[in-house]
Amino acid sequence: MVGAAGLSFAFVGCHNAVHTTNELSPWVTIGADGTVTIMSPAIEMGQGSRTSLPLILAEELDADWDRVQIVPAPPIESIYGNPGFGGMMYTAGSTAVESYYTPLRMFGAQVRQVLLQSAARHWKVPVDELSTEPNTVVHTPTNRRIDYGTISSFAKVPDIAPKVSETNLKDPAEFRLIGKDFMRAELPQKIDGSAQYSIDVQLPGMIYGAVLRTPVFGGTPDSIDDSKTLEVDGVLAIEVLPYGVGVLAETPWAAFEGKKALSISWSNEGAGNAFNSREGIETFAEEARTRSGLTEAWEETGDVETALNDAARIYKREYRSDYAYHAQMEPLNAVASVSSDGETCDIWCGTQAQAVAVAATADVLGIAPAQVKLNDMLLGGGFGRRGARDQDFVIDAVLLSDRVKHPVKVL
Repeated sequence: MVGAAGLSFAFVGCHNAVHTTNELSPWVTIGADGTVTIMSPAIEMGQGSRTSLPLILAEELDADWDRVQIVPAPPIESIYGNPGFGGMMYTAGSTAVESYYTPLRMFGAQVRQVLLQSAARHWKVPVDELSTEPNTVVHTPTNRRIDYGTISSFAKVPDIAPKVSETNLKDPAEFRLIGKDFMRAELPQKIDGSAQYSIDVQLPGMIYGAVLRTPVFGGTPDSIDDSKTLEVDGVLAIEVLPYGVGVLAETPWAAFEGKKALSISWSNEGAGNAFNSREGIETFAEEARTRSGLTEAWEETGDVETALNDAARIYKREYRSDYAYHAQMEPLNAVASVSSDGETCDIWCGTQAQAVAVAATADVLGIAPAQVKLNDMLLGGGFGRRGARDQDFVIDAVLLSDRVKHPVKVL
């Protein structure tokens, strides 16, 4: 827990550890006007996480949902990491609510206890005589009521968090928010068109990029004929990247046309160059049948071999699935702006892995992660593709911006 503007609270890694440094970003801030600002650690890609996680915390805090303001959490994994992914800030696999559910409830209950204890000291009454209603502490014996915002003006965040166990949490029968029908926080902006995705970002001096990537993983551009590309109206330059060629232009359409006009021969040194997907699926099927090769058990429960040997009848079926592209409604894109000295970088992207995007950017630029500012945007679909560990669609923009020292949007 930390004190900041208003009354602010933070906990680390969803384990209720207490920190007193003022460098931490708070999970919750209660303003003097009663506004309750709650950080949302999971990204919003249409599944409702930006609403559901703050709502879980607000339930135990007994916050008035109409006075809750939701803010995307900064990429600090030690505070906002997903317990379901080992503490990574990673939103995937429908795990956000399941993973954060109990820790967020516990923390909301702790914040509520601080408010109750502060009101008890202020009124000089026993804390067990107090209860809460939305954004309000109530002393029933004297019919006194005090708003959370007023409490924030005199309350002190304790050095040690109040002890709260799961038995202290609300009975689900008492829920006012969880399980009820509330509009998603970002939905009105999606309806009126004001919701911001990274594809919407416009910056002064920004140019556009498109990247022709190697057709085989591990390949590099060998010889490049860009003569026709440079003839396309609006094309400014090409930049050779380790894994392809970037086309920079005044408009996205010019970048696309310039990319189509490139003629490149590739050096495909990667192992993927020799891979045949039609042969591969036969190999995979055989390895699955015999459990040989690179197969490994993901989970084992019970004694399957004995059960099969003792079975009266065994049915065998084989299921195959083709490769499927995780196609998003909003095409992969990112905007990067590298400073003229190359020492700092701003990125605008919809990513399923916020801290990974920052780390990957810092790595390719050779700077500290603290020198990278992430502007966390809504996602027009992810399905895992925007959670790639190399964050390739972000790095495209970062590398091109670093070359030309202009803000670059890559689509």
